[in-house]
Amino acid sequence: MKNQIVSLLIVIVPIIAFSQKSDLSQYNNTINKVKEEVTYFKIEKINAQFYMLVGGGGNVGVFINDKEVVLIDNSYEIIEDILMASLREITDKPIKFIINTHFHHDHSDGNRAFGKQGIPIVSHQNAKKRMMEDAELYGGIYSFIKDFVQPKYNDASLPVFTYESKMTLTQGDEEIELYNFGKAHTDGDSVVVFKNNNIIHTGDAFVRYGYPYVDLNNGGSIKGLIDLLGMLELLCDENTILIPGHGDLSRKEDVTSLKNTLNDLYVKTVIGLKKGLSYSEISDSIEETLNGDTSVKLNYIKSIELELSRN
Repeated sequence: MKNQIVSLLIVIVPIIAFSQKSDLSQYNNTINKVKEEVTYFKIEKINAQFYMLVGGGGNVGVFINDKEVVLIDNSYEIIEDILMASLREITDKPIKFIINTHFHHDHSDGNRAFGKQGIPIVSHQNAKKRMMEDAELYGGIYSFIKDFVQPKYNDASLPVFTYESKMTLTQGDEEIELYNFGKAHTDGDSVVVFKNNNIIHTGDAFVRYGYPYVDLNNGGSIKGLIDLLGMLELLCDENTILIPGHGDLSRKEDVTSLKNTLNDLYVKTVIGLKKGLSYSEISDSIEETLNGDTSVKLNYIKSIELELSRN
């Protein structure tokens, strides 16, 4: 009888494990909200070859050469027709390829639409790796991301070209350089430099909405993000135009400002934790508040402590 029970458990346990599915309710709610609320993309012209499309996710970069178009990020699958309508207001040239700055849904969910059209997608190798599985995003900085699971991408939606630390692509007279500087917003971020146009698309490695979101569940690092901002400074001159992952077009001085603010917060947090100060005491020692939200600053302090405990 005992052997029969053991045999039965061996059969049942794998079935239970196999039947468990990720909770995609928050992702689905986001998709439904985007479908309801996004009716157009704001078109912002940067120069004769470059545009930024704003709406329904991260900023989409549009580079146009003599014959074709390169997209940097592609927003959500559900609004692909709206994105394309906005693109067609600019040009009727075909999309040559798409660059994913990282794997998060608000920047690369459009892969699910464009990939099945046979449009090649380029990303860092870790971004592709993250897309191949359901990914639970870190919810310790912004509470609305808590328990958010992003579903894996099917094979047709995955990047077909990847790189390790740097990749160079030539399109007409433009040289496009992709850099990965290690763990930052995620472990698969690409900073995309258009050398002749002196334009950089940063993805979420640089944003303008306040405290940058860092996905500690998927290779992100607050210290790494600060280091990346330092590297980004070196890629810029005073005339460089930056397309952030979210927010307005920016300049080198904006990168420097964010880097210095985050570094001050990081250093004071490390010192405060060593002294045994409370989160509130550490927060009070940090004058700068990027978005006026004390709770987010406290979450940042706690996230730095978590990151330090993992190292």
